[in-house]
Amino acid sequence: MKSIDTRYVTANIPAFLIRSLVATLNDLECDTSRLMVGLGVTITDLADPGCRISFRQGREIVLRALSMTKGRALGLETGIREKITSVGLVGYAMLTAATIGDAVNIGLALQKDTGSMLEFDKKDVAEGVAYTAASRFHDPDIYAFLIEEAFASFMGIGRELAGEAFRPLRIDLAYPPPPYAAEYARIFCCDVRFGQLENAFICDARWYEMPIASADPFSHRQLLEFLAYTRTRNREAVEIIEQVERALRQNLAGRNNIGDVAKELGMSERSLRRRLAESGVSFQTLLDGLRKGRALELLANPMMSIEQIAHAVGFTDPHNFRRAFRRWTGTTPGAIRADLVTDWPK
Repeated sequence: MKSIDTRYVTANIPAFLIRSLVATLNDLECDTSRLMVGLGVTITDLADPGCRISFRQGREIVLRALSMTKGRALGLETGIREKITSVGLVGYAMLTAATIGDAVNIGLALQKDTGSMLEFDKKDVAEGVAYTAASRFHDPDIYAFLIEEAFASFMGIGRELAGEAFRPLRIDLAYPPPPYAAEYARIFCCDVRFGQLENAFICDARWYEMPIASADPFSHRQLLEFLAYTRTRNREAVEIIEQVERALRQNLAGRNNIGDVAKELGMSERSLRRRLAESGVSFQTLLDGLRKGRALELLANPMMSIEQIAHAVGFTDPHNFRRAFRRWTGTTPGAIRADLVTDWPK
């Protein structure tokens, strides 16, 4: 059996892109209530600034959104609606940078904090500067959407920083033209070439030197220092959280005692509580999160009763499970299952 790349299923991607996607679907008057059914994450979760998703979850959400908007340039429509602050504190750090070049370099250095599902790089080319985008995982079903969203957001950010006169010199895309290819010219206002060797957003280097009107050296330094501190703390938090979640997953049906988990990790219960508190999370929150995610996944299996699912996630009393499930999701297991019976996605 082929092993799964842990990077594909680890929930470490900030949900900024998914929030923007949901906002776009709402603008298009699409029903987003079932967009995340069975994925272990809900629309309500997106309101939490700390919400993280895995590439697997993000992929499925994008696929469902595409099926809801067939024929539309959904990636372009999502990206062009985004603002520089749509990526959180990184966006504010870019806004307060001295020049557009400084802002872009910050965005590239902190790209994993912006919620992108792509990898970006910068290189000098004959025409100026090229910003390239490549997929973290081979996934042709969502590849074009991700590139569209990223490059359209570049366009919007460029206009925020430099004004409406901003436009790239050329857009290169490593895939064939889609049916709505004319939308690219409308969004980017430049030459767009499909079927190229790489995805590249190419700009005149003169934009790089342009000062930013909202530059603020003091605020900029504060933001960068806070982001650096947060990244260090997040790495430490991720380590202990992943250890606890791994221990819980091994026996979610029976292991719900912090003392047992602490013993397995080779520390005292008091030490584990302290480390989790320092990471801004509690043992019960982690346990509830895993139970909720697993329950949402199991509800997609019509062969499992609600009672069986309750036991599978560690509840001996189905009534207590139903009460906890409503607290987690705002609805009932039966209501979620009713949505799943419609065989989403079609």
